[in-house]
Amino acid sequence: MAAKTTTQSTLPASYRLELQTPLVLLMTTKHMGNLLVALHCMQEIVKASAGQSLVVIDERYRDIIDATSGIGKVLYYPRQQLKTTGLRAKAKLLYDFYRQLRQHQARLLLDFDGQGQASTITQLSGINQRIGPIDALRSKGLYSLQLADIERPPHRFNDYALYLTTFLGHNPRPQYPRLDTSPANDDNLAAILHEYQFEHCMPLVCIHVGATKAYKQWPIEHYAEIADWLAEQGQQVVFIGAGAADTQRVSRVQALCQRPHVNVCEQLSLRLLIALFQQCRFFLGNDSGPMHLAAAAGARVYAIFGPTHEDRWGPLGNKATVIRNSQACESSCSKKLCPVNHRCMNTLDPAQVKAVLQQHLL
Repeated sequence: MAAKTTTQSTLPASYRLELQTPLVLLMTTKHMGNLLVALHCMQEIVKASAGQSLVVIDERYRDIIDATSGIGKVLYYPRQQLKTTGLRAKAKLLYDFYRQLRQHQARLLLDFDGQGQASTITQLSGINQRIGPIDALRSKGLYSLQLADIERPPHRFNDYALYLTTFLGHNPRPQYPRLDTSPANDDNLAAILHEYQFEHCMPLVCIHVGATKAYKQWPIEHYAEIADWLAEQGQQVVFIGAGAADTQRVSRVQALCQRPHVNVCEQLSLRLLIALFQQCRFFLGNDSGPMHLAAAAGARVYAIFGPTHEDRWGPLGNKATVIRNSQACESSCSKKLCPVNHRCMNTLDPAQVKAVLQQHLL
């Protein structure tokens, strides 16, 4: 039997009362941007539950949770460890994870993610009352109820905010959680930048040239041109990123640059990256997790968008500016298949980007 769909007006009163008993908030997404966009809504549910919540998060984002107040008790899903250990060690990791999850003795599970691993965790949680999103990949027989509200604005934040509307009657404005770092992080960051001969007298600009999908990536030759131009404007460019794909793209960009720039790709923890974003003059990059992290850290953000839509996936807050090609793609264009090779991204002229950035440099 398919799960029922519900909005605030049809949610049984018994579900609303469940916030006063032990519950689980599940957000084991692999995508850092989705986590950051969801965190404020999760904070509000934790607050309303008066300490009865257990929040389940991917272990890779421990630094983000440590920098976020009001999350309470957290259980980390050991995704990375499971990839690097043997069969016996994997079995123990999973046993320990599900043992801690079940020890919370929750009566209600709220699945904020609804994708991939979250579906498996929901199924094995031992929790009978389970509420999930309407767009969950695997929903048949999984949820007691699925939340649906076709009238909400399109940004992903509003999908998560539906939990607040349903349980608390709140309609929050789109926002990230506040991210705080300790003075020790600033000191550690200063030491690392010193190793890379960073010029402390010059304002720094962070650039992230990567993205999870190729169709989100502005061409590397354009980033090289922008980096050199920023240096001519008296800015110290710092390339950031993580993973093999980002490392390769940064190396290719640097090979095209005529000026030296600082490259800390793969050198900073998320905690130090937050500290860096809080010190930078602005961030420039594609639609990506680091874009959302920079915006959440309070940095001025310039985000380059192509096939993806900022109304759905754009950075939050009044310090974010989306840069988009004035030349649209064909109407038949999709993210995975485009008859004109994602013209909206690949033909975005560096001159247009410079004109936007110049306003900030004045």
